[in-house]
Amino acid sequence: MALVAIASALIAAGSIVSVDPDVPLAIGVVIAAAAVCAGAVASAVLLSIPLGEPRRRQRPAAPALRRGIEVTAIVGLLLLLRVVDGLTVITGGFVVAGFLVAEAILSARPSRASR
Repeated sequence: MALVAIASALIAAGSIVSVDPDVPLAIGVVIAAAAVCAGAVASAVLLSIPLGEPRRRQRPAAPALRRGIEVTAIVGLLLLLRVVDGLTVITGGFVVAGFLVAEAILSARPSRASR
């Protein structure tokens, strides 16, 4: 994850420094690289947090990767809304709230079936 974060940060920085913003794909490359960098950093941070349980040594990777993908999508959507001048507190709130609801649903543990 750290290599992905570093590579995407270098791609974003290189695009900002070397490419003219009038090039059609320049803004898209910067948005995509920044979003992937944010998601990779979030996943790496979640994976590095130690568990409280002494019997398990590592944290499961699937939830951390899912949350990293969610962070990537949130950052990408917010940056895209900013580019098209559609980012307000309301639209940003709806984007983040939608992902928070999805995370709550996906991370809920199934309840026991009643008989």
